[in-house]
Amino acid sequence: MKNMASDHLVFQENVAAYALEALDSEDVAALEAHLRTCDSCQADLEAYRGVREGLLSALPPRAPGASVRGALQRRLAPRLRRPIRGMNWAVSSVTMTVALAALIGLNVLSIVEVRALRQRQIEQEARNVSAQTAMAMLAYPGTQAVEFDQNGVGGSLLFDRQRDLLAVFAWHLAPAQTGKTYQVWLIDAQGNRTSGGFLVSNPEYPYVTAVIKSPAPLAKYKGIGVTMEPSGGSPEPTGPKVFGAEF
Repeated sequence: MKNMASDHLVFQENVAAYALEALDSEDVAALEAHLRTCDSCQADLEAYRGVREGLLSALPPRAPGASVRGALQRRLAPRLRRPIRGMNWAVSSVTMTVALAALIGLNVLSIVEVRALRQRQIEQEARNVSAQTAMAMLAYPGTQAVEFDQNGVGGSLLFDRQRDLLAVFAWHLAPAQTGKTYQVWLIDAQGNRTSGGFLVSNPEYPYVTAVIKSPAPLAKYKGIGVTMEPSGGSPEPTGPKVFGAEF
């Protein structure tokens, strides 16, 4: 009996929303079945419908009775308290967060791509300058040249002692290992080695060109050597010798 009474109260509370055609669709069928057997709820429904029709057509508007108004307020209050706006705000917040994250991701990607493009431009400019300087060296009357062919790497070494310039042309130099770089060493008569810069290989080009400005009079040195070193270079050779040339 207690369950039946509880069920009746639930149906009774749903009558007002049903009269206003605001009842959830999943509750309509159950209430309509209950109305077929409950005279009390049928009477309430007629009263609510009368109130509805009166509100829509009466002039002046017809105020519902206190009991009907109270029942409507009790029925509609939970619906008014539902955090619909909060839910919409939560959905909007999630959407905005996702959109913002996507925008940030695109910006970061664009920055990375721009930096990579700029780095390629810098490397290309450096290659162009090296090539132009090397070509100019060929026109210098004091420029000399030697050839080398070691460990599958061949090429030419141009040197001008008057201007303390060296230009290296190396063919078939394999790309440096990850985290490694090719470092050029100037070798003096005592075997001491001074860093002269780096050779940056590029798979798009069959050769590598580098122009080295000697940190001391070129006459002090007798040749060069190239070793594989950690990225950024080393203060002295630590890796295996790749190739070298004397002048």
